[in-house]
Formats: sequence, C-alpha cells, structure tokens
Amino acid sequence: MAGAVLRVVIFPRHTAFYGTTPLPTRPINVKGYAKVLVTAWRGTGLGTTPASVQYHLDQSSDLEHWHEIGSAVSPPANQESSALKDLDMEWMRCRAVVSGTNPGVTGWAVAVLVPRDGEGG
Repeated sequence: MAGAVLRVVIFPRHTAFYGTTPLPTRPINVKGYAKVLVTAWRGTGLGTTPASVQYHLDQSSDLEHWHEIGSAVSPPANQESSALKDLDMEWMRCRAVVSGTNPGVTGWAVAVLVPRDGEGG
C-alpha cells in the first residue's frame, strides 16, 4: 500500500505578482514522490490589458541545473487549472512568470505529492 500524499502550499492565497521577473520558490525535496498534482489560480489583473501568470514546475538532481517538467500551468482569469506531472529527480521548485502590458496580478498554487510505491507514510 502506498503512503499518504503530502499537501504543499507553493504560493499562498492572494500572493501578489508584479513585474516580469520570474519568481521561483525554494526547492522542495521530492525524492520519495512519483507524481505531483498542481492546482493554480489567478485573478483578473490590473489595468485595461490584464496580466496573466504561468506556473512552471522545474526539477533538479543537483540544485544547480533545473529542467522544466512538461508545460506550464496557465489558469484563465478568475479560474483555476490543474496538471499532473511525473517526478524523476530529487528536487522540485515552481516559478511564477507574469506577462502582459500591466504586469500585476494575484494568484495561488498548491501541490499534492504522490508517494512512490513502497514509500511509507
């Protein structure tokens, strides 16, 4: 029987994202996990041309070289989106990337980490 899933808050509710510089989270050790289910939401943004935010998941074996896991989670305004991704390396992080004419928006992201077979929980 597989162990219990681990729920992680990546970006708390009402996190404000301003500017176009990517905002990475701290690395999370995911060595004992096979998959991650990410659910993310974004607000409507500011200005006449609202911004959007994409949540990119990266993984690394050495905390120096990061590789994107599939495509980004990109929720529509005032909605959430989810994606299930495989984990192959020891470390994971999430990068929030804002784009648009008026780069200011709020959002949040959470993850559910699914243990590898045989891992206790």
